[in-house]
Amino acid sequence: MKMKRSRSLSPKASSSEEDMKRVKFEESEKTNDIITHPHVLDFSDDVLLNILKYLNPKDLMTISLSCQRLAQIVQDKTLWRRVDFRAAPILLNDLKEYIKFLQPITISLAIRGDLYCENDTELSLCFFNCIKTTCIQLKELIIEEYCINGDEIQITDFPRTIEKLSLEGCKIEHLRSNKSYFFRMNFHMPNLTCLILSNCQWFTPHSLLVISKMPKLKELRLNSCHRLGECVAYTSLATRFGFKTLEILDLRDTALGDSEVGCFSCTKTLTHLYLECPSSLRNAESSDELRPLQREALNQLPVYEDGNLAQFFVEDGFRWENYMFGRCLITDRAICALGSDTCDRIINNSAEEVIVVEGDKRIFNNPHLKTLVVRNYPHVTNSSLVHLALNASSLEHLDVSGTSVTRQGVETFKSQRPNVKIVTSFDET
Repeated sequence: MKMKRSRSLSPKASSSEEDMKRVKFEESEKTNDIITHPHVLDFSDDVLLNILKYLNPKDLMTISLSCQRLAQIVQDKTLWRRVDFRAAPILLNDLKEYIKFLQPITISLAIRGDLYCENDTELSLCFFNCIKTTCIQLKELIIEEYCINGDEIQITDFPRTIEKLSLEGCKIEHLRSNKSYFFRMNFHMPNLTCLILSNCQWFTPHSLLVISKMPKLKELRLNSCHRLGECVAYTSLATRFGFKTLEILDLRDTALGDSEVGCFSCTKTLTHLYLECPSSLRNAESSDELRPLQREALNQLPVYEDGNLAQFFVEDGFRWENYMFGRCLITDRAICALGSDTCDRIINNSAEEVIVVEGDKRIFNNPHLKTLVVRNYPHVTNSSLVHLALNASSLEHLDVSGTSVTRQGVETFKSQRPNVKIVTSFDET
């Protein structure tokens, strides 16, 4: 007898058992989802610190407002060792909230304001006092596009521990006419190695005398300081008796000429020199076109830091107009003063009118010059290339874009100095 097999050996599950299985399955899915997608607060403090160190200070301040635990972690001193608030301009009213996060371990602070903002952008003495009190190990201070009252805030109000100071784009008002703003800076900041004064229209050449006395200064950036060429006498004195450790010098977009660059050729430690003609002067073909600019400069009397120096020039009939903007284009004469030079030197002049000459005597002006940038000067020609090929033995990078060097002159330079990277206006470099 054949019997039919039962479809199921177990009784049908009740509805309550199915509900239990469904609940357990959903709980298991939630557990797996938590494991694969954990919440940020599930991490340990050490892990959160490693994540937060990749955020900028402004984002850290925002995160600190989210919950109490993150607020405590954000206060960790390791996150505030180097502080850069330049992602967006900071108004003075908000600056007080920012500096609350600074720590004694903070070694670098960078802030940026907005000179074109309608609100007041003048830094207060309280700000500098707070930095000196809190950041006792501060080595780098970068202040950009703020106003500073030179009558209330002196250079001695800055932290004395600074090794790098930048006032790029800042405006200093109420400056004294008889004293440089950097007076006694060499005593107050003896460890300063880098000074950046880019686009500081208040900077005048008489301040070079004070800056040149800095005992450890290696980098000086004065690009876009348009008043720098008002008086070559200060440049001459500063370079002759100072700048004993200067290595990097940025003079781009300044109205300097052969005389000033020739003065800096006396700086034997110089390794990087950057020169570029201002855009307002690039189309000037002759000195006649510079006369309106000359007359405008002559209306601004030079600032004298040393009364004796000023009296000497006046009594000696010194003509300031010869050193204003009349000769602000760099030529081969300035470039040929760099590197080493060869000349004949008289070593004996006897009574019998016999002159003994020692030939091939080398004068090392910048024996370690590695980088030279000289852009957009039409009076720089192949003569500069010939001189540099023979006398700049340490040169590694040369930029002569916008000059009057020829393709043939560049090829000749390359054949003589194949290890030097040269940048020109030609397609093939």
